[in-house]
Amino acid sequence: MGKSVNPDCPGSKQTVVLEDSVVGGDINLPGDLCLFGKILGNITAGGRVEVRQGALVTGHVRCRELYVEGVVEGNVETRSLIIGENAALKGKVETGKLRVEGEIYEIKWLRLVRK
Repeated sequence: MGKSVNPDCPGSKQTVVLEDSVVGGDINLPGDLCLFGKILGNITAGGRVEVRQGALVTGHVRCRELYVEGVVEGNVETRSLIIGENAALKGKVETGKLRVEGEIYEIKWLRLVRK
C-alpha cells in the first residue's frame, strides 16, 4: 500500500487539493480526494472524499465514503457519511450509513438507503 501525501488523509490513490487552491469544474476520480481548498463543481470519486475544515464544495458529491468537516453546498450520494463537528451540508443527502460527530444539526432532507 502506498503512503499518503498528506497524513491527515490516508490512502494510496489520492488527490489532494490544498487550502489556497480553487478548482472550477467537475472532478472525476478513480480513488480518494482530500480537500482543503475549494471545488466549484461536482465531485465523483470511486473512493473516500474528505472535505476538511475550511474547505468548500459548491456542487454535488457522489462517492463511496464522505467525511465532512467543511461546507458542501449540493446534494450528496454516498454509501457512508461522517459529519464532523463543524460541518455544513446544504442539500439533499442519500446514504446507507450515517455517523454524526457534533452537537446539533439542522437536516432538511435525509434518506437512508440500503446499498
